[in-house]
Amino acid sequence: MPNINSSFRALEGAADFLGTGAIEVNMYEPEIFDIVRRSSVALNRLPQVKATGHPHRYFEQTAISSGSFTDPRAITPSATGPIRVERTAYIKAIVAQSNISLFDKDVTQQQGQFAYVVAKDIDDIISGIQVTRAAAIWNGNDTSMTTPTTIQYMGLLNQITNQFTIAPGASIIDGLKAAVASIFANTTYAAKPTAIYVNPILGDYLDREAKASQITFGKSTVVAGVEVETLRTQAGELPIIGESFLPSAAGALYGFDAPPAGNLNYFAVILTEKDIEMPYISGDSDDPNPRLFQLGLTGNLTGQYVGVKFDCILAKGPSYAHGVVAVQRP
Repeated sequence: MPNINSSFRALEGAADFLGTGAIEVNMYEPEIFDIVRRSSVALNRLPQVKATGHPHRYFEQTAISSGSFTDPRAITPSATGPIRVERTAYIKAIVAQSNISLFDKDVTQQQGQFAYVVAKDIDDIISGIQVTRAAAIWNGNDTSMTTPTTIQYMGLLNQITNQFTIAPGASIIDGLKAAVASIFANTTYAAKPTAIYVNPILGDYLDREAKASQITFGKSTVVAGVEVETLRTQAGELPIIGESFLPSAAGALYGFDAPPAGNLNYFAVILTEKDIEMPYISGDSDDPNPRLFQLGLTGNLTGQYVGVKFDCILAKGPSYAHGVVAVQRP
């Protein structure tokens, strides 16, 4: 006959309570609490294009033929022509991998409580790539588009050289409007900004200033289900998009001086979004999304799943079509 008392004792390590007429064992909610950030608004708004190769190449026209006044009875034109410059951008690789044990997968599925977890973890390989991209489009640490110095993106904060600073105590709203006006007023280039991306803490400072000044922002839907405030500028109503991956800095960074003591540089990026591109490589599949590969089983029957994305971030006209604003606040 089995020893019932010894069976009870075997459960003691896992049971919540053992008593007369009661054996309480661990139970869990069937859903895993999960609000981990997996993407960004910027990734959904910035255009992806097929790369021309590695590197991706394009031409930028920086000037047109020059006109000049002349005596109408003695016309003396001077021959001029357009100026075009070759540009390159090197493709980068972003990867993520998960190894899933056959035994652990079978146990989980047999218990039935978390039967969806395998599919969730495989899907999160792609999410891991997207989060890495979402951060690197702003703060990727490469320092050159033509001669790469690291394997990361050259982030927009490093690419865009048109820079503005709003000192402590100065109006953030006025400073942003002035920066947009400066870009829009360029008589050589017809840049027309379409969005202002801001560090969320900077967005809060902006809201507080608007409230104190009794300024009412407009509203705009930037992607499905995401509504943001808009700022009236010389380039029109621009959405103010909170971007969690936009950093702040306590020291000198991205070409800006260190802020005064007790302050940080909170960054806002003014983009002409059609002139931001993410050239990608995907072979003959023409797939702009990260791709997932199953590498098969290893010797210990562990499944290997690898996600891959080949692309880069490219700001065309970095010195005139866009702008970076450092707002100095505590």
